[in-house]
Amino acid sequence: MITVNYFGNIAEAAQSDSEILDVKSMKLEELLSLLDAKYGLRKFQFQVAVNRKIVSRQRVLTISEADEIALLPPFAGG
Repeated sequence: MITVNYFGNIAEAAQSDSEILDVKSMKLEELLSLLDAKYGLRKFQFQVAVNRKIVSRQRVLTISEADEIALLPPFAGG
């Protein structure tokens, strides 16, 4: 199972701050496509973190059940 954590407007769209997907592994691109179909991610600006490290959404990366994914909106400082 893969854990996906949502923040900001993506959490609002998902109506949850996290989700567990019942898959052993999948490519990052497949994961984002699946979540886009469910929540319309294309309309949001966000970064992807895998195991607390920001990665490029275009990166060819296989996510496994031990990985934690976070979809992070832009942060504002002050």
